[in-house]
Amino acid sequence: MIEGRILKYYREKKGYTQQQLAEGVCSVTHLSKIERGLTEYSKEITTILSKKLNINIQDEVRNFKSLESEFQEWKQAIVMLDTEAMNEKKAALDDNELKEIPDFHVQYSLLLARHYLVHYEIEKCQQIVEKINKLGINFSPYERNLFRHVKGIYYFSNGSYKKSIEVLKEIDSSYSSEEYYYHLAISYHAVYDNILAFYYAQKALRYFQETLNFTRILDTETLIILKLNAQSQYSLEATRYYYSNLIQSAKKIQSVDRLTKLYYNFGQELYRRKHYEEAKDYVEAGLTLMTEESFYYLIMLDLYISICYKGNLKSKESLLSNAKSGLQIAKKRNDSISLLFNLHVLLLKGKEDAYYEYVENEVLPHFNKTGNEVLIQHYEVKLFRYYIKSEQNEKALALAKKKMLAEVSYLEMD
Repeated sequence: MIEGRILKYYREKKGYTQQQLAEGVCSVTHLSKIERGLTEYSKEITTILSKKLNINIQDEVRNFKSLESEFQEWKQAIVMLDTEAMNEKKAALDDNELKEIPDFHVQYSLLLARHYLVHYEIEKCQQIVEKINKLGINFSPYERNLFRHVKGIYYFSNGSYKKSIEVLKEIDSSYSSEEYYYHLAISYHAVYDNILAFYYAQKALRYFQETLNFTRILDTETLIILKLNAQSQYSLEATRYYYSNLIQSAKKIQSVDRLTKLYYNFGQELYRRKHYEEAKDYVEAGLTLMTEESFYYLIMLDLYISICYKGNLKSKESLLSNAKSGLQIAKKRNDSISLLFNLHVLLLKGKEDAYYEYVENEVLPHFNKTGNEVLIQHYEVKLFRYYIKSEQNEKALALAKKKMLAEVSYLEMD
């Protein structure tokens, strides 16, 4: 019974024992049964007990019944990435004492973790995840899947892409929110598994279209063009047309975050195709939309330095200043992207031996851990060429042997 659960919550919150609350009203045994919903009870008893707790039981019951819909509204705002509505719903729930009642506490904590992830407050989310892990909570099926979803997004946010995929794949069919297909798609994208990234992006797109989630449709279509170009490169004209439409859509919904990502993605595609001047223009446009505190600032700055260095578009002195600035910010954030800025600094200073020593001892071990296969392959190729050039033949052979042993012969599948 709702009244019993409410009475128990406020009794424990105010530090009363059952004996203290029951005194002069009913027996301790009767109160215990009321709290556990094991007996019938009169309205008069619950009214007297609630007065001793300084609450209005009728108001609290109405509040209890409305909480589930409030949680659903908060969750919907999170899925829609409507930050204004998210903040309003969170503020209302923060003022609601019953959010901490056992019926709602886990759901509130998990939605709060998701709220923090949307705002890139990764450490706050981490604290919630670690606390829930330690408590060993007996989840309901919905809570278990929601927890997996939260952990999947959290692992993706801190660069643990393999873990993100593992935990998201554990979500079962009883989970009604197919939004998690998008998070599976971007996790597979992060480890450059183009086929599965495209597969889950298509499933996510159908879900967002069915729920008229225009913001997330834009996110997913952005990912799909990346995957289409990765599988079979579109013509530059077709790619430019696709991105132009997405950029206009982002401007129409006034989403700076999405506009920034589109500038980054198209800049990266142009960089890959060696159109350095145009790539620089798009990335610079993205950088002007951000402050140094922005979550994506360092990712954009890393690409900007690479474009300008490859295209010989800025002096090494100017780029070195950019790299040192990025490195300082990354260290302050304790962000693993500091590895890439360290590489920029070493390269721009002309310290080739130190550059490849850092690749060997720091960069590759990190990417092997996170499962970024494309960057592993990229830096292993660079390292192999350096070993050959510097006549470190044993190291070159060891690296080549490792790669060959990992290959499977087309003719001998065993």
